[in-house]
Amino acid sequence: MSEEQDHTSMHSTLQELKSINSVIDKISRVRETNHIMSIIINEAMRLTDANQGVINLVKRQSDEDMHTVIRKADPLTGDFPFKVHSQISGWVLRNKEMLRIDDLDTDNRFSGLSSGEGGRFKSVLCFPMIAGGEIIGLTSLVREAGRGIFDPEKSRIAGIIVSQSAQILKNALLYEELALKNQLLQVSRKQLQDENIRLKNELDRSFAFENIIGKSRPMKEVLTMVSKVCGNDAPVLILGATGTGKELIARAIHYNSGRKSRPLVIKNCGVKTETLLESELFGHIKGAFTGADRSKPGLFKEADGGTIFLDEIGDAPLSTQAAILRVIENGEIRAVGASKSETVNVRVLSATNKSLEDEIKKGTFRKDLFYRLNTFTIKIPPLGERRDDIPLLVQHFLDRLKVKLGRRSLSITPAAEKALYNFSWPGNVRQLENEIERAAVVCEDGEMIDIWDLSSDITSPDPGSNVKEGAAGTLKDMVEKLEKEMIESTLERTGNNIMKSSQILGLTRKGLKDKIKRYGISTDRDEMD
Repeated sequence: MSEEQDHTSMHSTLQELKSINSVIDKISRVRETNHIMSIIINEAMRLTDANQGVINLVKRQSDEDMHTVIRKADPLTGDFPFKVHSQISGWVLRNKEMLRIDDLDTDNRFSGLSSGEGGRFKSVLCFPMIAGGEIIGLTSLVREAGRGIFDPEKSRIAGIIVSQSAQILKNALLYEELALKNQLLQVSRKQLQDENIRLKNELDRSFAFENIIGKSRPMKEVLTMVSKVCGNDAPVLILGATGTGKELIARAIHYNSGRKSRPLVIKNCGVKTETLLESELFGHIKGAFTGADRSKPGLFKEADGGTIFLDEIGDAPLSTQAAILRVIENGEIRAVGASKSETVNVRVLSATNKSLEDEIKKGTFRKDLFYRLNTFTIKIPPLGERRDDIPLLVQHFLDRLKVKLGRRSLSITPAAEKALYNFSWPGNVRQLENEIERAAVVCEDGEMIDIWDLSSDITSPDPGSNVKEGAAGTLKDMVEKLEKEMIESTLERTGNNIMKSSQILGLTRKGLKDKIKRYGISTDRDEMD
């Protein structure tokens, strides 16, 4: 080769490198994948004088599973007749190298494939797009019959551009995938935040004063006191027998206070050993006692910024009482086994069913802690002292059971409701709730709770009830007598019209018929049908 030929060859190579670098530089400045592929296909078609070009990306699930993402039309006709045949794409995927077919009709490798299946095309170029050792896609070019075969040198240069662009395209695809996942994560986070707000609002509404069941004078006094203590951080002592709803009042105080967005932590101080209770309330360090294999923060730390409700405070050991007093006075807690204290900001609500004054006399409760806890006192009356709330509570529990049991028309007869009203309820609201749920499960027709669905405790004579002394028979006997009289009177007023009578009595048509049969009430059969 002469010196002049060497110079020409070097110049040609230099121009080739400049051309390739220019295209790669242009592609590397783009992030959007469709734009990148558009540049690749345009440059490859320009270099090779192809009629059409197409890029197919390989789906990750399978090399055979491909989808077309960009296609360049014939610049003269604007048509898109060309599709890469599976025999061609399969060959490139298996061999991982460029495939050039000069004539589809004569190429022995694809004897079963003719140019007629690909429209009017004769010559095909197909480049694998390899990045990180894997094929991420194929770039395919075609030329019409009559325009000659693809130039080998130009095909080689086009192959270099496709090859060097593959990693850029893969990075862009990964970036878009990451951006999409991040977008979905943001959407999920927003949905989670919205759900948290919804649940918080629902919780706030649940403990709004108007949703606390009670219209009797004693309960109105309780709610008035609750509204007064919500606006400050002073300790509140809630007094009441078991089952009166002390925890409900504590929740109402917290969720109507300035701390409602912070935690409410609830702890029963009864039935715990001294060390275990202090560990739960104040935490412990590793090795503080047998089984303490790691350090653990306590409930006061968990409630920092919010409220802690100490139920059955009268059962707390004296040493624990001293630690609780230190929190109220100084805001300091010390984990079991620790040598240093730390500060917390916690409002303390407490409750008991005991007389703490009596416990002080016995020496089982600290007088100084009592005075600290007793800044405000709320005394919840037993249910027997607020009977006017019983019908409201009964309806409230029925409404909840309608949802829980899926029985929309669940209701109660006047006789059963009167029996509930007259009972003394030593177990208070909790006992009433349990009684309603039990009766709803066992009631005969599944929709109407009647007096015989109530437990024997309710229907037997009750020394604490409103029944007058000397009344003959059991409560059940008297209620059944009253119920029979009411049914007979109503039937007489309506002319034995079952539909009207059932509406007046608050019964279903079937329920009224069952009672008529049970009590042997005489009616006109024609009117009953």
